[in-house]
Amino acid sequence: METNAVHASAGKTSGPDAVLRILDSLLADSSQKRLTGNQATVILDALASSNDPDLVVRFPVVLSICARNGVSLNSHALFSKYWESSPKKKNLEKLLLISAELFDLDGIEAPQNLKKIVRSLKAKYGSLQSTRLLSLSSGMTVAIKDIQNTLRDYTAKIKNAASESSGTKPKTDMLQRSTELDACLDRLFSPKQKDLVFKKLNSESFTKTEREYYSRVVRKKLKAIANSQVGYIANRLTQK
Repeated sequence: METNAVHASAGKTSGPDAVLRILDSLLADSSQKRLTGNQATVILDALASSNDPDLVVRFPVVLSICARNGVSLNSHALFSKYWESSPKKKNLEKLLLISAELFDLDGIEAPQNLKKIVRSLKAKYGSLQSTRLLSLSSGMTVAIKDIQNTLRDYTAKIKNAASESSGTKPKTDMLQRSTELDACLDRLFSPKQKDLVFKKLNSESFTKTEREYYSRVVRKKLKAIANSQVGYIANRLTQK
């Protein structure tokens, strides 16, 4: 079974090739594959030390896999081999911090102990999500948007896989954006508001600005429409 294959490689994750093989296997996602705490530590360390931006952006995805597998982060295991001023340690700290901020932003489940670990890092680095680029050692920079999109893509993939395995259809299949529906919504919402309605309906991720606007404006409109008295009046008057 895949589970045994992954567990058997726990003692062979010291080399970069082995780390990437395990990571690729996990990202392929099978419910049989499990991630151990030791593997998580080695993979996170390897990604934080990588000079390849395409690998670094996968960092929060590994944390998401930890959360799904019930893996609790061990700060001693993550940081103990580095001295305080080590550039690699700073990379690890920054990636943990931005990951925690992105989890909060999109409402994604974080692994145990992540919030506790990053509490002191916020005082050290401040908020990172407001920066366009994340500066790492060796002069490398990674776009925050690329990290966020990689995490969102993985989260969407997991949701779709869960829907397929449970035999339920995604919400997008249950309510299509028909011409008639679009025309009705156009009478009530601006194009921007209408897009947010469908994003929320289909469980798509919001940006911070979208989430605030949805809560402040769109949700209030929807609550008014859903009011039973408003519905009664609408039905009564359209029948006359």
